[in-house]
Formats: sequence, structure tokens, C-alpha cells
Amino acid sequence: MLGIVADDLTGGAAIAGEIARPGKPVPVLRLQTDGRVESRTLVLETGSRYMPVAQAEQRVVSAVQQLRQAGFTLLMKKIDSTLKGNVAAELAAFAKAVGERLVIVPACPAMHIHVRAGYQWKSGRQGIDIVALVGQALGWAPLSLPLDVVRGGAAAVSAWLRANDCPVIIADTETQNDIRQIVSGARSAGINAYAGVYGLGRALVGLAGKPDMQPPGEASRLVVLVGSTASATVAQVDYLIEQGAVNIAVRVSSLIGDDGERELSRIRREIASATAPVVLVHTDAKSTADSVSRFCQDRGWSDRDLAQALAAPFAEAVRGLPGAGIMIVGGETTGALFDMLAWRGLLVTGEFADSVPIAAPPDAAYPFILTKPGAFGTVSVLQDAAQKMLGARCGWQ
Repeated sequence: MLGIVADDLTGGAAIAGEIARPGKPVPVLRLQTDGRVESRTLVLETGSRYMPVAQAEQRVVSAVQQLRQAGFTLLMKKIDSTLKGNVAAELAAFAKAVGERLVIVPACPAMHIHVRAGYQWKSGRQGIDIVALVGQALGWAPLSLPLDVVRGGAAAVSAWLRANDCPVIIADTETQNDIRQIVSGARSAGINAYAGVYGLGRALVGLAGKPDMQPPGEASRLVVLVGSTASATVAQVDYLIEQGAVNIAVRVSSLIGDDGERELSRIRREIASATAPVVLVHTDAKSTADSVSRFCQDRGWSDRDLAQALAAPFAEAVRGLPGAGIMIVGGETTGALFDMLAWRGLLVTGEFADSVPIAAPPDAAYPFILTKPGAFGTVSVLQDAAQKMLGARCGWQ
């Protein structure tokens, strides 16, 4: 029984997607300060990525306390694969809250993100010194588990961990098999607290391979809501438009300026008149990302603040297309939309692709919901999802 603490909905749902199996869905619940959780594998989402540090730390502690009270002994802290947000502070808070040894595995082989000698590497380029980043928040230096030890297998990892009793370990990792060996060795050494990204959940519950996708319901239309400005998402949006999706681009400057109501009225009309099976509502990041970034800098807005301001047109799309399947791209976008619709969580049944989970939404009017972190996925992932979810029923090509 694994309890997972995640700082945003898409990340938490991604871990749920990789460990859900037919007949064994995984709930993703938004943290309630006075809430209680069931004794079943689940994700608690803290919504803390862009909160003030002290508030984020407290939410992590509250999540750990709720999981402990429910009887969870195996815990995982989900972090952002690109280390956005309060990663170091939340890891330090998690380490303190669990009160036992913690192994951090911040590599994501599915995204070509590796860790060598304590540094994150992405697509062959050296990035952040994770050991130093986490050490600054802890107030002391964690140890780095070397890759050559990992490649020695689970027994070598276990022996190294027994010989090095540092409370926090950051593991060098390049492949999914490395993650499996780290987890197997650490579990053998009696370690029950972990932190990492997509790929770690599967190793912690001992799963190999992926089952057939299990959508919780059927739909004849799909509404795709995109708030992410990640370059991967920009390319995915362009590709989906090329394939014939209805293209509704939010005029961000109007929405967050003086013409907000007029812009919402325009979006409502376009949604109402859309007849194609796939309706795309997006923030046109390719054209507006720079100007919106300057707007946010001038006002001291975080990504979370911006997402809250942009949630209204996405909510209009959902309300205007009852019965449609929903796909949301971007962690803060997902959280803001759930806030606006007063949705508390998801029941994840599986995954369509790496880090693209499929779930039953809180509102039964919608047959399924898919979420995707902005940085994940091939250029055709949105189109592929549309074809898989709708193709046989509506001729979407």
C-alpha cells in the first residue's frame, strides 16, 4: 500500500496512471486540512508548487500526517521532473515529516532526464546540482549513490546503503532498470520513504510492463484544454490543429485586461458553433508567451496566479460540451480548472501514454478525463489520444 504526496494534479495523476491496473484504480485526492484518507494506494495532491515556502512545507507535513494516520508505511514524494516550484523545500519538509531515511530518485528516463554524480542531465546537457539544491534546504549535505553501485544490482545498492547511513540519499540513475535496482536494494535495506518522478511509482509497487488501456467511459467528442507554454506542448498544439481540430485560441491580453467578459462571450459562441469531434481551447503560447511572461513579471504573478486567471475559458469549454471527453495539458491549468469547477479529485484507471493518465472525472456528465504535464509527450500525443479515444466511434482521422 503506497501513499504518494504530489505538488500538482498532473504529476500526481501521472504516478497514479503508471500504477493503476484493471480493477485497481488509484484515487488522486486534493489535500483537505481536516480530511481523512482511505487505507488504499492513493495520491494526495497539495497544490503547493507555487505557494509561499512556509505554506508549501506545512501542506507536505499535513499530507504525510494524514497518510500515516491512515496506516501507510510506504511513502513517496512526487517532485517536478524539471525541478520547478518548491522542490528542495518540500523535499526537506517531507524528509523531516517521515522521520526516517529517504532515497531520492530524481531521474525520469521516459523524458531522457538522468542523474549522474548528483547532477541532473537532460538530453545530454548537464543541469542542476541536485545534491547541493537539496542540501541547502536541509542545512546539511545528502549523499550521492554512485551509478557504478546502482549498476552492481540490488544487492550492491543494499550493501552501500547499509554502509552509508546518511538520512537522505540522492541516487544516480539513467534507466528504468536502474530505478528498479535502487528500489529493490533500498527496500531490502529497510527504507520505506522515497521521492522522485514518473517511473518511480511503478518500481515501488513492483510492476513491470503496461496493461491494455482501460477508459472508464466512451465519448463521441473530445475537448482539449491547453494552458502550458512548454515548447513540447506548443508543437503538439500545432500538430493537432493541422489534423483538423477546431482551433479556439484565447486572446490572453483581452481576457486578463479590460475586455474579459467580451472575450468569454466570444469563446462561448465559438464553442457552441463547433461541430468537429475535437475542440481545442488553448492560450496560443507560440504567439503570446513572451508578452504574458512580461505581464506576470510586472505583477509578481506565479504560474499558479496566471492559471487561475485563465481558468474561466476552460471552464466554459467544459460546461459547453457536456458528454465530451476532456484532456487537460499543464499542471497549474488542471489545478485551476478543478478549483473553478469545485472538483476534488480523480479516479485514475490507467494511462494512455507515458505520464498521460486516464481517469473518471468527479462529474459523471463527462465519460473520461486525460491529463498531461506540459513538458511530456511526442509531437503527436494529443492527436494520438484523440484517435485512440474517438477514432472508432466518430471517424476522427
